[in-house]
Amino acid sequence: MQAYREAANIDTRNPADLRVFFLDVPSALDLPPREVGGKVHGLAKLVANALPVPDGFVIPPAIFAPSGWSGSAEISPQVRRTIEDAYVELGRRAGQADPLVAVRSSGSLEDGTAASFAGQYATFLNVRGITDVLRKVEECIRSLSNEGVGSYRDRVTPRRPDENDEPRMAVLVQAMVVSDVAGVAFTADPISGDTSAVVLNSAPGVGTAVVDGTSDCDRWWVDRASFRVVRHEPGQTTPVGYSIAPSEIVNISRLAVEAETAIGHLADVEWAISEGVSWLLQARPITALPSQEPVHNVRSVETGLATNESPRHSIATFPFEWPDEASSALHWRREGRTGDPPLRPMELSERESFLRAARNSASVLGSAPPRRMINLNGYRFSTAIEQSGPESVRNSHRATFDRALEAIQETGRTYWETVLFPEIDAGNRRIDAIRPANLTNEELSEYLKSVFKWHERLWTLHSFVLLSVRFQPNTFRDQLRRHLVAHATADQSEHIEVMLSHVPTKTTQAIDAITELAAILQEDSGVADLVLATLDGAGRNVPEDNQPILDRFNSRLEELLTTHSLRADAGAFTVGDFCQPGWRDRPELVLEIVRRYVSQDLQSIPVRKKQAIEVRDSLTETVRASIPDPEAASRFDSLVDAARREVQAYENHNYHVDAAASALLWRARTVCGSRLASLGVIASADDVVWLYRHEAEAFLCQAGRDQHRATELVAGRKAIHSWASGLEVPDWLGTPPVKTAPAPPNAASTPGSLPAPPNALVTGQPGSRGMATGRVRLVPPDATVPMVEPGDILVARNAGALWAPIFPLATAVILDEGALFQHAMLTCREFRVPGVIQTRHATTHLHEGQIVTVDGTNGWVLPGPE
Repeated sequence: MQAYREAANIDTRNPADLRVFFLDVPSALDLPPREVGGKVHGLAKLVANALPVPDGFVIPPAIFAPSGWSGSAEISPQVRRTIEDAYVELGRRAGQADPLVAVRSSGSLEDGTAASFAGQYATFLNVRGITDVLRKVEECIRSLSNEGVGSYRDRVTPRRPDENDEPRMAVLVQAMVVSDVAGVAFTADPISGDTSAVVLNSAPGVGTAVVDGTSDCDRWWVDRASFRVVRHEPGQTTPVGYSIAPSEIVNISRLAVEAETAIGHLADVEWAISEGVSWLLQARPITALPSQEPVHNVRSVETGLATNESPRHSIATFPFEWPDEASSALHWRREGRTGDPPLRPMELSERESFLRAARNSASVLGSAPPRRMINLNGYRFSTAIEQSGPESVRNSHRATFDRALEAIQETGRTYWETVLFPEIDAGNRRIDAIRPANLTNEELSEYLKSVFKWHERLWTLHSFVLLSVRFQPNTFRDQLRRHLVAHATADQSEHIEVMLSHVPTKTTQAIDAITELAAILQEDSGVADLVLATLDGAGRNVPEDNQPILDRFNSRLEELLTTHSLRADAGAFTVGDFCQPGWRDRPELVLEIVRRYVSQDLQSIPVRKKQAIEVRDSLTETVRASIPDPEAASRFDSLVDAARREVQAYENHNYHVDAAASALLWRARTVCGSRLASLGVIASADDVVWLYRHEAEAFLCQAGRDQHRATELVAGRKAIHSWASGLEVPDWLGTPPVKTAPAPPNAASTPGSLPAPPNALVTGQPGSRGMATGRVRLVPPDATVPMVEPGDILVARNAGALWAPIFPLATAVILDEGALFQHAMLTCREFRVPGVIQTRHATTHLHEGQIVTVDGTNGWVLPGPE
């Protein structure tokens, strides 16, 4: 069911100017209850306050011949045509020829502060077709004189001869909400009068079961200040589990409080949830509220449900629902770092893409399946799952891949360059060439879908990259090691890492280009100031003598953006949002890096690189000379070449897979957000992250007809995200973790390594050989590009690919986390910058400006000279 907010008036065009109008017309708010009935008057206030109310049209009392207390109704042919036109318009808005509707009475004395008339007048659900709609409209009018209504009215509103007190009946024809769960929320306890909590009743199905008392519903007391559940009474006939999720309890409670503000009274609110979307069906003042007395039995629940209640659901400092009974018997560990915020819907869509990719590759490779994931309050928890299917089938799948890999390696080529790169490069080029801003709404929706599909494919292939170039027993590196053991006169395996270093990669190419850009700016400080002051290298008014320098800079910058358009801060060890822009979409990222280079001694960078390559080549020749057999020496040459291409593939896959997937997804998300914002579907382009991928696609196809619903959806999700951000998230759920042996000590102190000196400030694992002294520069995790000056030692929690071009400028690099083959350490080794990783505590044990000595060979950080 869809609800749209386009304004529309259906005019009968008769002398009396009688109208059928839709709830969303601004003038509806100005009409008193006498003209539209109490129910419509309340709903008009909700609509005016942008609260989620199903679309519908109002047939006012004046359109019928008024007949006092008799309640008889005479619908003329002209009025019938008007109602039919309105029903057709409602169907057009909902995209249905005969929309399913609710036909609801709205009496002029209904839903007032003195009396609610609750249940006194007729309401009909699940009505379809104009014939049935007209019949139900007539029955609503006749319900004005139902048996019992007169006596109820006399008790609460004694009749007076004043004509203005004559009861009148409007009828509301409203899009039907086929609810999964529904109920009533009171913004004060109707029994005790306590106004500190929202009292929420809920039951599966339609809300009439709660209102008329046929369902024994769940009852919740929610603190209206913090929106925490403080009390719960389960229904005796509620199925296993609870009728409403914790996030929905919060959302409905918030909406009830907002409805209270809209109508200006403590509110009795009917609500429903359909397919995850919350709706308000009615809001009226609470009548006959008792005087408030202290309430002593409402308390905050801190430890979860009582032991005799269902284990599927916990209302505690971290409330959640188990997806099924079996899940509660498993051990679930929290994914991500402590302190990470809950994920937003578009982020969850991306995580699902990763998970599908992992399943795809595991199926093809016959490897262990990825851990099962569940999303609880925006936080992800995982548990190990057993492999499915016969072991023989899995072994057959892996054997098929191994045979193909072996056949390719026998030709001296890598699986990357033969199989993976052609497909990856062609796909990236195809999608990168699309200009999404020029697409129609429907085309943009398909574009978003195709980018997510390609994202999944890239990450499926990512597993094949890692397996083929590093994590299999017969890489060219392994073959080279075995070859040296068999044919060299002495053990030369310790030199392999040096022999395979300083291979040209996409990263080193980018660093060379950035160095050239900075060198151009160093030629003229005036041009450098102009370029870096605004982080924009085009369209400047500069002196004529300086224009050639600026033109040369812009030309080189364009070349860099073309060859590295998809470079982004993405991949393992990245600290940041779920997808990051590529350099083509955010060229200011390049200029920020260039800014760091301009103040440096640029000539030392290629000198250090040249020296390192000379050391590598000299060592390679020495090792080759230790192989006496000419045929074995020739094989050595082939293996070194193949292993270097393997290293190149490992480094370049970050650009072609990790970064490309991120940059293309960022572009698609950003353009879709801008389009939805321009259509009025969401308030700002950034709000697209609060929609799931399929929702963004659907809203684009609907060409902006659902703007209010999306805005309300986003607002509700932001509120829930804010609530979830304050939760105490446990490290694990379900059964306790299995005790394991303690982790081994750092590599620096394992047998075979030198013991750390007693004055070591921090110890870790060697990341890049060498020793250097400098001052500590602490890099915050959210830094886009680290600040670095000559003599700085960069200290950070971890480092993504975007920071790699900065490391040639650093004196040394120290990381709390990190890995030997991450992009940070690869770059450090390329440019002979000492590095230490896995220190765990460097960012907290070292302080800004402290002088330290980094020993990258042993993994130590020592006090600097006094």
